[in-house]
Amino acid sequence: MMNNRWSGSPKPAKLTPSDKARLEAAVNRFVFASQRLREIVHRVEIKAGRIYLYRLHEQFGWDNPDVQFIKPLIDGKYAVFPMARITLYDASGNTCEADWQRHTGQWMSLYNGGMDECLHFIEQNEQLFQ
Repeated sequence: MMNNRWSGSPKPAKLTPSDKARLEAAVNRFVFASQRLREIVHRVEIKAGRIYLYRLHEQFGWDNPDVQFIKPLIDGKYAVFPMARITLYDASGNTCEADWQRHTGQWMSLYNGGMDECLHFIEQNEQLFQ
């Protein structure tokens, strides 16, 4: 008998605190070793089975006292935005997707592979993740 359940996209992996610490350390090592990513990645965050890489953007008009910003600025002139996201489908990091966020807030997958492969893809194609 056939199982007639709808099968959508796979769900991100559920990570234990030790998985998160191990993955965050691996991503931070990779970012620190990469000269280009070290310059552009401001912080790394892991939540809901996904690794988010954040970048600083200088805001236009930060030196104008009459301009008001929705989000508080870092150092008085930068805002933090997600640059890329790696969706983990297993806790080991062997099955992942490198995602890019559109201006609409929707995430689109650009690459499938292991975590290191996704990080290399983001590093090599950094211009796509601006």
